[in-house]
Amino acid sequence: MKLVKAGLAGALVVFGGIPMGATAAAPAARLAPSSLTFGAENPAGPYPPQSVTLSNSGDASLIISNVTIENPGQSTGSDFTQTNSCYPFPRSLAAGESCAINVGFFPGEYGVRRGTLLIFDNAADSPQRVPLTAYAYPFKGMYTLDAFGGLHPASAVSPAMSGGAYWPGWRIARAAALLADASGGYTLDGYGGLHPFGSAPAPAGAAYFGWDIAKDVVLLPGSSASHAAGYVLDGWGGLHQFGGAPAVNGAAYWAGWSIAKRVRLLPDGSGGYVLDGWGGLHGFGVGINEPPRAISDTAFWPNWSIARDFDLFSNSTPTTPAGFTLDGYGGIHPFGFHPNGPVGAGGYWPGRDLGISVRLNPTSTTATPFGWTMEGWGGFHAFNGGQEIPQAAYWNGWSVAVEFVVVR
Repeated sequence: MKLVKAGLAGALVVFGGIPMGATAAAPAARLAPSSLTFGAENPAGPYPPQSVTLSNSGDASLIISNVTIENPGQSTGSDFTQTNSCYPFPRSLAAGESCAINVGFFPGEYGVRRGTLLIFDNAADSPQRVPLTAYAYPFKGMYTLDAFGGLHPASAVSPAMSGGAYWPGWRIARAAALLADASGGYTLDGYGGLHPFGSAPAPAGAAYFGWDIAKDVVLLPGSSASHAAGYVLDGWGGLHQFGGAPAVNGAAYWAGWSIAKRVRLLPDGSGGYVLDGWGGLHGFGVGINEPPRAISDTAFWPNWSIARDFDLFSNSTPTTPAGFTLDGYGGIHPFGFHPNGPVGAGGYWPGRDLGISVRLNPTSTTATPFGWTMEGWGGFHAFNGGQEIPQAAYWNGWSVAVEFVVVR
């Protein structure tokens, strides 16, 4: 009996200070939002900073000892940074009080970048974690087109496309173009057929040649799922509008001679250039616009059809066009400007016709020219110190890649 009474007395001592059903006061950390994502809709950036609010949702003081970033990426330095109004530490937040943490993203490499925002405090679940995910790619859409019509995504924000066309064993695909938002586009076959994929509408008024003469396709800026317009280039230099695009003027034409290779539009859509196999660039105007400035300083190989592709800087205008031409061996040659020092090519195969595509980074300028070339096996090669980009399809020893298809 005495033992029982002693036990009951002990129980009364233990619980005497806390009302029945109540709990001891304790801090609790609440984070809003619980995760952050950068670059999903615009992987090329810019990446505005985002804020996380740290609140004390408990009924005792929350004492913050540190806020930091854990960045497991393999890049040099850190992809994510943070500044906060919780400093200096230790910082005490009363019940209901909050402070803000601002997270910035500065990619060290292209690809899907991950990290964690860590908050150390006296709450029971310390450290609290906010997962950080970022998509860093130079283009909104990135694909490799193979000669059979296969379209292979080269980034996590470039989804597999439905539709299109595929001709296994038949090397008939010539080019592809993406809508402005990268939600779809067109594959061009050698006969002139345009095959929509993704959200692209059926092409209206497109030419069809019925023989293997089509070379390239481009879309006017702003082309969308509701309205897409552009041009198909034939080997003689003819530019054939579809989707209601205006006729062009001043374009070069080589009747009976399949020498035209690629076509590019200026960023404002007022005109563009056609590349011939010898390296010549020939301007044309769109609609009532005059052709852009003639380009005379491009690489030129008379009587040798070795030019394969070209690209224009994103800030090119009708009076200040500039960019690079790619030859079949992988050499890249500036036009419209004089680079400061030699241009370092990322891939070069003298005597081997492997060069296929050249693409400039959207932020590239004549002062800092950099980008990528693609070889026939599908490999991407950075030049002038550009960062490597994630590999799309690759066919080791088999030259089946046709074009590096992007939209800025």
